[in-house]
Amino acid sequence: MSAKALAGAFAIAALLASQGVAAQAKTVAGIVPDISSVGAQARVPAVAGARAHAANLPYGGGPVMHSNRTHLIFWAPAYSGLAFDPGYTALVERFLSQVALASHSPSNVYGLTGQYTDSSGPAAYDSSYRGSVLDTDPLPANGCTEPTDGGPGWTVCLNDAQLEHEVEHVVSVDKLPHASRDIYFLMTPSGFGSCIDAQSTSCALGGLTGGYCGYHSATPQGILYAVIPFNAVPDHCQSGNPRPNRSTADPAISALSHEHNETITDPTGDAWIDATNNEDGDLCARHFGHRLGGSGARAWNQSIASGHYYLQEEWSNRSSDCAPRSRRDSIWFSGDARAVPGGRVDFAASARHPVAPIISYAWSFADGRRGHGRNVAHVFQRAGAYKVVLRTTDSDRNYAFLVRAVTVSARPARPTG
Repeated sequence: MSAKALAGAFAIAALLASQGVAAQAKTVAGIVPDISSVGAQARVPAVAGARAHAANLPYGGGPVMHSNRTHLIFWAPAYSGLAFDPGYTALVERFLSQVALASHSPSNVYGLTGQYTDSSGPAAYDSSYRGSVLDTDPLPANGCTEPTDGGPGWTVCLNDAQLEHEVEHVVSVDKLPHASRDIYFLMTPSGFGSCIDAQSTSCALGGLTGGYCGYHSATPQGILYAVIPFNAVPDHCQSGNPRPNRSTADPAISALSHEHNETITDPTGDAWIDATNNEDGDLCARHFGHRLGGSGARAWNQSIASGHYYLQEEWSNRSSDCAPRSRRDSIWFSGDARAVPGGRVDFAASARHPVAPIISYAWSFADGRRGHGRNVAHVFQRAGAYKVVLRTTDSDRNYAFLVRAVTVSARPARPTG
């Protein structure tokens, strides 16, 4: 038997249970109250106090994800009248596509995951996006009751056992992959309520002991998944924060980022998690740092590929604080900017990172050939303009790039007279 975790809820720190042949009851290990908003100002105060209230995350010996493959399930049940707002699904898909495109970059919040390791290496920012499913399966009978006191009062309510059953059903019927690197995000529309259990103790945006804006877990078959309810409800789930894409999906994307990072660093609830069941996202659920661009309701604090988003920060054990991104490698290389066909050019590189050692140097010479190591020699066979690219990799498996031009031209002929 292996440990099973329903951990890292955006509003639930962790919910742990065991996994055997049959599904076991899940018990609530700790609850963080639903957060209404940190304020809709473009510039949120710096995270000066985070270190005072949170110690570094300890390592519990469990696995991290060295790469991950993401999938989306948008459940809009047939005949229910429940549907996603225009543009909602497209924006969430675009977000995960851009997260994948920016893999190994230290320039956004995902670059912080590499500092968390297991015996096989870091929880690398190495993501791919495999696509989405529009799930129209009809609703089963309610398995819980969304609270009306402080919550949205939605009449549809399914419990976690029903939601994880639906994830397994979709994966099976659609013949989708479910290896250890696959993560499924189950997205639900406005009006679709959910609770952790049939007793409705903790529910989407409300509950007897507190509400959540998302959580992650694993099904009895071991499929990793996260539930992300509709979060654009006034006074809940940071819905008053900036929406750089002018979409009701913006608040849900921050919750998705939170759960994605936590699944990478603590997929089974026994890796990077503290004694009160906080993971790297939980410690920073109220911290968004400073904006990078935009203003007012259109402010954004993360640039991922070509997209702009307003996401919470993640905990960094290195700085003992919340952080918006990792530190970049500082790199440099020397080499002649001019050469002749058939002539040798020597390149010498140096790189450093404040805390993550540089582990590799990779070269591309724009003529179909490559090189490896700090010092390389290359012969350009033909005249032309070439862009020489150096890529360094640090121990977090984040990349840095430096590009320089080399012009290759024949020597001028000597005068004969």
